[in-house]
Amino acid sequence: MSARLARLALALYPLAYRRRYGEEMAVLLEDSGASPGAVADLLRGAVRAHLRPVPSLQAELGRDERLRLGLSSILLCWVVFSVAGLALYKTTEDHAFTVAADAHGLLGAAHFAIQVLALVAAAAVAVGALPLIVLALRQARERRKVERAALLAAACLLVFGLASAALVLVASLPPAPGDALAATSLTIWALIALGCGIGCALAGRRGLLAIEVPRGTLILARACATALAAAMVGIAALTAVYLVDLESIAPGLAGDANGPLGVPDVALTLSFVLIAMVALAVPAALSAIRAWRRPVAR
Repeated sequence: MSARLARLALALYPLAYRRRYGEEMAVLLEDSGASPGAVADLLRGAVRAHLRPVPSLQAELGRDERLRLGLSSILLCWVVFSVAGLALYKTTEDHAFTVAADAHGLLGAAHFAIQVLALVAAAAVAVGALPLIVLALRQARERRKVERAALLAAACLLVFGLASAALVLVASLPPAPGDALAATSLTIWALIALGCGIGCALAGRRGLLAIEVPRGTLILARACATALAAAMVGIAALTAVYLVDLESIAPGLAGDANGPLGVPDVALTLSFVLIAMVALAVPAALSAIRAWRRPVAR
């Protein structure tokens, strides 16, 4: 088990880092053994390598490879961002929030605009990813890495489908589940969905680095990734507007208990959601800016 965790920890390092030091680290790991302490050190090193990239290692990657890594990073941010969006939706789905939105123009406009941007983001993912998926499926038989990436994505989709079917089954079987069971089921489903989404995003990154992509397709993917990052920034900004306006015009509603246990209140939940959105939208936006600074190779 420790050996598998060690290999996973090595895989978490940036690609440039692995290309320069991967073989040396693997040999060192074999010689010293994959103890729990070694795994912990590898995980800490992976975090530091991402937070403090070494400029000299950038030469290990080609221009198109850096572009593809940036695009896949935006997709990964969106996967986690979507979970925060789900929390926003579930927190504000009750009738009282609809009434408040109808009665106050800014609150209603912010909520509606968030939904529009969510649709724009979903469309950007579909338009940008579909041509790449088709290319990956066509090249899967010829490239082993692409085939493994496709199998990983298919497994994640299968697990997500089974989890969704189980959630529907729990909700439909009599007697109706209580608040605690419903919240627990939804939480488990959300965690599984998050894991499957991250798995698909990582599979997409692995496949994107392994396939041959025409210049026009890569330009389209860059444009869609930019639209996705812009939508994330817009949703985060509108969530901030929604939170401030809700506390201003409906402080009682903002202070209502949220969730089956009654904690935290709505305002605190939305604050956590906003923090998560900003933490994900900022790196996505920076990745999009860097993507436009790197011309696509002809």
